[in-house]
Amino acid sequence: MIFRQLLDSVSCTYTYLLAGRPGGEALIIDPVIEKVDRYLELLKELDLTLVKAIDTHVHADHITGIGALRDATHCVTVMGKESKVDMVSMRVDDGDKVEIENISLDVMYTPGHTDDSYCFALPDRVFTGDTLLIRGHREHGFPERRPHGRL
Repeated sequence: MIFRQLLDSVSCTYTYLLAGRPGGEALIIDPVIEKVDRYLELLKELDLTLVKAIDTHVHADHITGIGALRDATHCVTVMGKESKVDMVSMRVDDGDKVEIENISLDVMYTPGHTDDSYCFALPDRVFTGDTLLIRGHREHGFPERRPHGRL
């Protein structure tokens, strides 16, 4: 499996590129609009065809790149059914699967961070959007936690 974790340092957003095999189908999770050209370059470098672009939730910290990726690659855009946006071509719900060649993600509805948050799971990893924050709160604009809950 091809797995790339990409960080947009401005919004502190992690984007994930997955493919089941070299030269095969790929999907991307939580792309950022300002990085679309880089994603397209990476797809070309790895000889991959983008077939699905997923957003885990409506993002307040950046503008999604799924529409631009759809326009450039004709990929399917995916979000959870609780999302209120119009630009997606595939809606998923808790218990569904998002599949591409050799990869199947289990869909889990995980409201809390936002009312439309979804996680996408492989047997050995889970893509949580901002349901869980990687490397703590500081990177995401939250103050460091202090003992006993004091800020």
